[in-house]
Amino acid sequence: MRAIHLVLVPSLLLLASCAMGGASKSMAMSPAAVGAAPGAGPQITASDATTTQIPEQLVVEGYLTVEVGEVGDIVPGLRKLVEDGGGRVITEEVSGGETSWSASLKLRLPPAQVEPVVAWLAGRGDILDKRINATDVSRELFDQELALENLQATSDRLQALLAQPGLGMNDILAIEKELTRIRGEIEGIKGAQRFLRDRVALATLDVSLRRRDGAIVTVARAKFYPGVRATMLTLLDPEGRQRTRMGGSLVLHSVFRNHSLEVELYEPAPAMDGGDAKAAVIATTGGAAYSDFLGGGRRRTLNPYLGLRAGYAYLDSSRFVIQAEAGLELWKSRHAIIDASVRGTGLIGKNPDAAVVAGTGISVAF
Repeated sequence: MRAIHLVLVPSLLLLASCAMGGASKSMAMSPAAVGAAPGAGPQITASDATTTQIPEQLVVEGYLTVEVGEVGDIVPGLRKLVEDGGGRVITEEVSGGETSWSASLKLRLPPAQVEPVVAWLAGRGDILDKRINATDVSRELFDQELALENLQATSDRLQALLAQPGLGMNDILAIEKELTRIRGEIEGIKGAQRFLRDRVALATLDVSLRRRDGAIVTVARAKFYPGVRATMLTLLDPEGRQRTRMGGSLVLHSVFRNHSLEVELYEPAPAMDGGDAKAAVIATTGGAAYSDFLGGGRRRTLNPYLGLRAGYAYLDSSRFVIQAEAGLELWKSRHAIIDASVRGTGLIGKNPDAAVVAGTGISVAF
């Protein structure tokens, strides 16, 4: 009995593995058989059947080189156009300097949006190179679907064979090995099918932008950031003097947060010796830094920073001043910034003082 199984099972495995080829051959021969029948109507070939039954599936791919006046003006608009049309920007690279900007973008978008994007770019520059190809992959998808059906049928037959009683261990191992191979082929075809359908669903468009020769480039760059601040000086130990003074200051940033000069002027208050009321002045230089863990100063609102300043002060007498600063940018753009800060202040001299300076202000690009 065992000898009969050893002969029978390999034969069944061979028949099961050849099922896909047999099915394909049967499909290919059936139209010819119909055509050969006497008295039949117009003959239908296999190619005619495929043409009428398989819908067209196109993979659209393209490449554009566009010469524009200002690359920086085109990229944001192109990104918005693609996203509004249901697509996305896969890669975006912008490089260059004030006179030689260029950009490369890879777009995935619905095929129907390719021509509107091309027309939009043509209206904003000169298209130097345009290559758009549409490849019909309907036959490839059809063949994959047919292969999956045949492999699944073979797998079902092997599963039924495996369920038969009385199989020996060698027979079971041989069937399991064949099932594992077939499952691997099924998964491979399904993966290729998903990839191909994604390429059909979304076209791929590579866009290269470059600045037109002779175009006037106007890149506005601020040289300084002047500003004003409203401040309040509070002495921690006034010793009979006025504890709080209101004032204002002029600020000049060379680069936001990195370095600045500031002159603060406060309202007059009686001196310690009882003399005439005198104004207080603090003139400092210093800078501050953002935290990379708290946004690195790249947010439009609420950017914290810490800084250190040093300089000269006059409060009843000339002093050396040092300040430790903690601040928050309330709002900023390319052209302006509004912030608030608190500075722990040490006034070092014959009669040292400790104070807190709080302020808020605005700086603008110049």
